[in-house]
Amino acid sequence: MCRLLGFVSRRPTTLKELLGEEELAEFTELSLKHGDGWGFAWATATGVEVEKAPDAARESDLFATVAAEQKAELGLLHLRWATLGLGVVPENTHPFTDGRIAFAHNGSIKPPESLDPFIPTDLAARRRGTTDSERYFLAMLGAERLGDPSTALERTAARIAEECAFSSVNAMIATPDTLQVINLFDPVAEAREAEPHYYRIGYRVDADSVVVSSSGWGSGWTFLENGETLTVDRESCEVTIGRAVNAPVAP
Repeated sequence: MCRLLGFVSRRPTTLKELLGEEELAEFTELSLKHGDGWGFAWATATGVEVEKAPDAARESDLFATVAAEQKAELGLLHLRWATLGLGVVPENTHPFTDGRIAFAHNGSIKPPESLDPFIPTDLAARRRGTTDSERYFLAMLGAERLGDPSTALERTAARIAEECAFSSVNAMIATPDTLQVINLFDPVAEAREAEPHYYRIGYRVDADSVVVSSSGWGSGWTFLENGETLTVDRESCEVTIGRAVNAPVAP
């Protein structure tokens, strides 16, 4: 399981400037539990760049430097909690990227190998780690061949929800133009979590930025419904809410 944070800003900003010291510290402290890796992706004019490491953000000098110094108009941050016995190694650390798109996932899809039929052979050869999340990303890249990245994410999440056992397929993708988010989880799996609303993704909008995040920190959130998507345009900061799929219903 993991924590996700994405943002779009009207001007280049660091995580520290965007959130302020207090909220950045609050989010970083989530790595006390979600301490098996961190990664930050940011959009450039033509693609995305990623900095990541398989250690806890709260103990990482590199994370502190990135949070204080790396400016971006569109960014994506991930804190990893390794599940399913998957290794704490760079190859399993989010976000995953092909240089054009950065992808991060919160949840589990069991077993990870159940996603292999979703992935074209040439893309399967790119896999470097053992996670369900990297497979989810590669499956999304395969679906992108039939459309844009946002539609590909929605289609892939919907297929996983229909054909696989999963707790959550919550995900964020960053491109040079948009931040795309999907909130889709199994309510039964969420009920087993110690933290209420563990799989809910919220957003907040102010005059200069849009911040989107997993629960457990901060305030002022408007939470997406299960099955909803959120898209933020980099140029305008316009937020669009949609529905990707009919979400599972608690019994």
